Amino acid sequence: MSSKVLATPLIRHVTTRGYAQTAPAVKRDARIQSCVLPNKTFVAALDNGSPVARVTIAFKAGSRYEPQSELGAAHLLRSAAGLTTKNASAFIISRKLAQIGASFSASGDREFIYYTIEATQDHLQQAIEHLNNLVSNQEFRPWELSDNIPRLRYDLAALPPQVRAVDLLHKAAYRRGLGNSLFISPKKIGKISSESLQHFASSTLTPGRCAVTVVGDSQENATLVAQALQLPSGTEAQSDASKYYGGELRKEMGGDLAHVALAVQGAPAGSPQSLALAVAAKALGSGPVTKWGADNTPIAKAIGNIGPFAAAGFNVSYSDNGLFGVVLSVPKDEANAAVKAAGNLLKNANLSADAIKAGKNQLKLQVLSEAEQGTSLAESIATQGFYTGAVKSPSDIAKDIEQLSNSDISQALTNAAKNKISMGAAGNLTLVPYVDEL
Repeated sequence: MSSKVLATPLIRHVTTRGYAQTAPAVKRDARIQSCVLPNKTFVAALDNGSPVARVTIAFKAGSRYEPQSELGAAHLLRSAAGLTTKNASAFIISRKLAQIGASFSASGDREFIYYTIEATQDHLQQAIEHLNNLVSNQEFRPWELSDNIPRLRYDLAALPPQVRAVDLLHKAAYRRGLGNSLFISPKKIGKISSESLQHFASSTLTPGRCAVTVVGDSQENATLVAQALQLPSGTEAQSDASKYYGGELRKEMGGDLAHVALAVQGAPAGSPQSLALAVAAKALGSGPVTKWGADNTPIAKAIGNIGPFAAAGFNVSYSDNGLFGVVLSVPKDEANAAVKAAGNLLKNANLSADAIKAGKNQLKLQVLSEAEQGTSLAESIATQGFYTGAVKSPSDIAKDIEQLSNSDISQALTNAAKNKISMGAAGNLTLVPYVDEL
């Protein structure tokens, strides 16, 4: 397993500045080329003949690397992408990107932050120059960070309760490191100084923590992009291995629904067990496959006829750990029975051959869809480089999925079920059982 689809956390935060996005036309004979430069920067490229090129510069700068005294720095770093740099103001940057029809985005998860630019082939070199400036010459001016506060407040206000439940799940499962929230606390907004943010950026945006991937151009040009970066080479941020503890966190928010995320310890990215659990998560179910259709997945059958509800299995893998579980949203009056049923399924999952076959097919479709989305593919390649130091194409990953046997998946489920359950919950939790009652 080495696809970002399989390894990426369930929730991510995306900041976008710009316009323009076009689906690529893929060459059937295109192969991904990769190497590691002497400064330890991972470089990879897929020259697929796309009329639109995507360049992603990724760093190990996710929330797990935040100092405990500066929690929320990664969210602030993502949100500050595209602000004034040492060489150009935010207005000039936006103006020049608009003139060449390019778009710039910054997204992140618990381990990585991705800076991606998209441009047509005839304006690629200009776009790369702007990307280099945006990444290498960030200058966090106090007044611009103050002006950015409403954006942070909007990010928090717009969070769906299901996302809050998954975020709480990570905190309950890992406490620190991977347990650090993807989002800044409301109490910390405006409290992280520009100097602290600059120190966090200087310790995480370094060559040894960097991956440069290009979709739509050659390996040689990808290497030139990496070599042109002007990154600091000082002391790098460190993160201890995240230990799985297990526990629960609840956030009472009122309303008519309860949103609950349940999980057990999964497997790290790149391991065969992670791939098997990814299939199992799809096999558990992810809602109806037809619009307005009935949900006949194992998780829906386990919960039963309790009225309108939504439930889905998930698997998230990180460099040293993972989570396998289910997320559900149910009416507050039905929460007790539904959550207990989901917890019982998680501890005693016995998937049929038909369910596993369906899970394989759904996961292969999701993986192969990466080839149709240039930005997702560029980020996926970067993630694989970080996790394994090598890259597999979506078609190769699909073959690995097909080669998994039913016994491989059942064994991975059995091993995961031996671990303690963790829970994150948000909404009306009056009747939501506690984790020790499952």
